[in-house]
This record gives sequence, structure tokens and C-alpha cells, in this order.
Amino acid sequence: MRVLVIGGTGLISTAIVHRLLASGHKPILFNRGASTSRLQGDVEMFRGDRQDFEGFAAAVAPLQIDAVIDMLTYDRPTAQHAVSLFRGRVSQYLFCSTVCVYGGPLSKIPALENEPRTPVSVYGQRKLEAEDVFFEAFSRDRFPVTLFRPSHCYGPGQPLLDIWGYDASLVTRLREGRPILVAGDGHGLWQPGHVDDMAKGFVGALGRTTVLGQAYNIVGDEIMTWRRFHERMAEAIGVTANIVSMTTEQIASGTPQGKAEWLKENFQYHAAYSSQALQRDVPEFRNLMKWEDGVRDVVRWMDENNLHEPSDAKPWVDEPAAKARGFVEALGTDTRP
Repeated sequence: MRVLVIGGTGLISTAIVHRLLASGHKPILFNRGASTSRLQGDVEMFRGDRQDFEGFAAAVAPLQIDAVIDMLTYDRPTAQHAVSLFRGRVSQYLFCSTVCVYGGPLSKIPALENEPRTPVSVYGQRKLEAEDVFFEAFSRDRFPVTLFRPSHCYGPGQPLLDIWGYDASLVTRLREGRPILVAGDGHGLWQPGHVDDMAKGFVGALGRTTVLGQAYNIVGDEIMTWRRFHERMAEAIGVTANIVSMTTEQIASGTPQGKAEWLKENFQYHAAYSSQALQRDVPEFRNLMKWEDGVRDVVRWMDENNLHEPSDAKPWVDEPAAKARGFVEALGTDTRP
């Protein structure tokens, strides 16, 4: 199939393009060219801004395409423009949404695709509005959309993740034995998914009519606590994680303004989702990567490209960690007469 990829050089979309090529499809990319490309192979590419609706329409008008993979729709107007532009023109439209449309806390663990959508972030709210546009278009005139809701995606192209987001200093802190903060007791649930596995789901859906009008959680198949997430990460690179637990409120109060937003909006809640529906309808979405193998894949990429930041890149971490540990030690000392 000739597949227009709106995006194509980001974390997930680079893996999707590589899998399209490996599967015999013809990807055609549209993006701003602002990201450093990690693409391997000869790929047709058009430059432009997706938010320039007239420019985008003019750029894709002459293209002969069978399907679209949309990685760059983040709101209702862009979704509406996509429907008006591609209605009756393609046999499939794959839209990358997000599990952030569910918000938190979840009503069921692991969450299914019928989980109530109550986003807590602006990002999740706008993705929900885009979803509704596509759902309405499918109900109204069978616009051939399929929605994918990824959670934590990782792989070469971004550093590993901690409660601050994608953190280029995390591996250095692990290697040096510096404290790693986790919220609560570190027993919140988390579910990483390697981008090569996410690409299996997207590309595997092409040509399958059973996926039309459906929404799918597209996530890794290992659910673990934040504590085990970091412990296994450390074990994968041959060290031991120095984990310190604090409440979300404590961490946020000791963090510079704006640095704990991911924690408050996402990481303080359980994030565990079922991908059984996708595995049923897209058999290629199986045999997913183990967390330790994925960690080594990312660290190898960071090592080769000298991308590690020093362990003091986030200087606000050590002081509250020391206070939290000191508080626990003080409580553990019986000073009564």
C-alpha cells in the first residue's frame, strides 16, 4: 500500500516507517523537517506545517495514496480538516490518540477500551475531542478510521523515562548510585512499550477491515510497579537502583515550578491497560520486547550518540531524597525512655 505518514520522524513514527518499508509498503512522509531524522532507506518526503491547512491540502492533493497514518492531530479542528480532506479518498485512516484520554484514576485494572474518558490534562482533553470527530465521521458516513491509544512508548530517539519525563540524566544517576525518586511507595503500576512493538500494531492493521471504527489500547504486555520499573532498568545495565519513595505532594512541593507536571497529570495514577482486543484483531501485535532488552537498546543508542547528561542535571532531586530518607531513619529509632 501507498501510505501517507503525517509525521514520520518522531519516536513512534520512525519505527512505523521502518516497519512499513520492511513490510513492502510505500511510505510517503509529511512533516516540518524540524526533527533529526533517524530513518534508514529511501523515503519520499514533503515538508510543511500540518497546522497550515491550505498548505497541507495543496501538498497532499496530487498524491496517490491508499491509507493515512496520522501522528500529528492534537485537536478537534485538525481532525475535522482531516475528515474533510480524506473522506472517500483512502481505504484506511489510522489515528494516533493516547491513553491520556482516560485520565485517572482508572475504574478497572487493566483498563479496557470502554474505560470512561475523563482526561485530566489539556493534551488528553484535546485528543478526546479529536477522537470524537473521528468516531462521528465513522458513524455518519463510515469514514475508515481506526484509533490507537499508546501509553509510555520508549526506544532509540528518546532517553529513558522517570517521574520527570524522558530524562537524559537518569542512566547517569543509576550508574552513580544517586537517588531515584518514585511516588507513593513505588507501587503504582506502569506499562512501557517499545516503539518497534507499537509499529507492529499500526502496520499490522493495514488491510484489515475488522479494525475500522475501532479504538485500541496499544501498549507493552508487561505491567510492573514503578519500583520494579526502575529496579529492572538498573539490573539491565548491571547496577542497583537507589530508590527513595515520597508522596506526590511532597515531590511536587520540592520541585521547581513546572517540573512535576507529568507526575501530577499521569504518573501518580495506575497506568495499566489491556491490549487483548488489538492482539485479537491484529495478530502481528505479539511477541513483544522484554523491558530489560528494551532498556539495553535505548542505553546503547544513548552511549553511541553521547547523549547522557550529568547526574546533577536535576539538582532538586538529592535534597528532598536525603530528607525523606532521614525522616524514615529517625522514625525507625526508638528514642523513648
